[in-house]
Amino acid sequence: MNKSNAKKILEEIYIDIVAKVDEQDNLISKDTLLDFLHSAMATISKLDFEMPDALESLKLSLSEEFKDIAKESVNHYSHTNKRFEELVTTQKKTINDFKNQTINVDQIKDKFDGIQTHMLDEVSKANRVISDLTEKIEKLEKSTQIDHLTKVYNRGMLSQHLEILCDNKSYSKDIHLYMIDIDDFKNINDTYGHIVGDKVLIFLANILRRTLRDGDKIYRYGGEEFVVVLNRIQRSECLKVAQRIVSIVNINKLIYKEINVNLTISLGITSLKNGDTPDSFIARADKALYEAKRNGKNRIEMDCEQMDI
Repeated sequence: MNKSNAKKILEEIYIDIVAKVDEQDNLISKDTLLDFLHSAMATISKLDFEMPDALESLKLSLSEEFKDIAKESVNHYSHTNKRFEELVTTQKKTINDFKNQTINVDQIKDKFDGIQTHMLDEVSKANRVISDLTEKIEKLEKSTQIDHLTKVYNRGMLSQHLEILCDNKSYSKDIHLYMIDIDDFKNINDTYGHIVGDKVLIFLANILRRTLRDGDKIYRYGGEEFVVVLNRIQRSECLKVAQRIVSIVNINKLIYKEINVNLTISLGITSLKNGDTPDSFIARADKALYEAKRNGKNRIEMDCEQMDI
C-alpha cells in the first residue's frame, strides 16, 4: 500500500466519523476523534517513501550489485515498517477508547479493522523482505570482496582498507605495503596458454598465504599484480619477509600436467607516512616496483634503496 492510498483510506474514515459524530447530540467529543485522525494522517505523511517503489529499487539495486544502495533501501524500509507498526498501535488504542461510548462505532471499527489488517500484512511482508534482502546483501558483500580466481581480497577491498588506514590520524609507522608483479607474465601466457597463466596466479597467491602471517592482508591488484599490507612489523623485518617470499617463488616450480613453469617476481616496498592518501601510498610502492623491474627483475626495491636478492 503506497502513501497515496493510505491517505485516501484515512480521509474516507475521517468523513464517515465526522458524519456520525454530527448526527449525535454531543455524546462524544468531536475534537478527540479529529485529533486522532490528524495524528494518523501526519504519521502516514512522515513515511520516507512508497513501499512498491522501495521494493523495485531494492530489486534493481541487488540485480546491479549496488550493495550500498540496497543497504540504504533496507534501512528506509525498516523505518517504514516501524511507522506502520506505530499507526496500527494507535488505531488499536483509539478503538479501545471508544468501545464504551454511547455512540455506535461498529461501522467505524470495521473500517479501522480493515486498514489495520492490511497494514499488519504489510508489516509482515516487510519483515520477510528485510530478512531476505539482508541475507542477499551479506552474500553479495562476501562475493564482491574476494577475487574469484585466486581467492584473495580484490582491489575494491584494498581501496576500502587503505581508506581506513589513511584516515586514521594516529597512523602507525609499522604499516608497510608490498607491490608484487610476476616477471614476464605475458610470455607465460603466450607460451603455455591462459589456463597455465591462471594456475601461476593461484600458485603465487598460495605461496603468499603460506609465507605471511594471518593478520597480513593479500589483494589481487589487477592482472598479475598483487598487493600485501603488513601491520605491526618493523621495517627491517618487513624486508626479511619480502626476501623470503621472492626466494620461495624463485626456487619453486609450478607443475601443471607435463608443464614446468619457472617463476620469478619483482617486489616494491613502502611504508605508511603521515598525510598519506591511498593513491600516494600505492604510488610509492608502484615506483619501487618499477625500479625493481628496471634494474633486472627478480629483486626487491624498498622505496629508493636498492636491495639485491
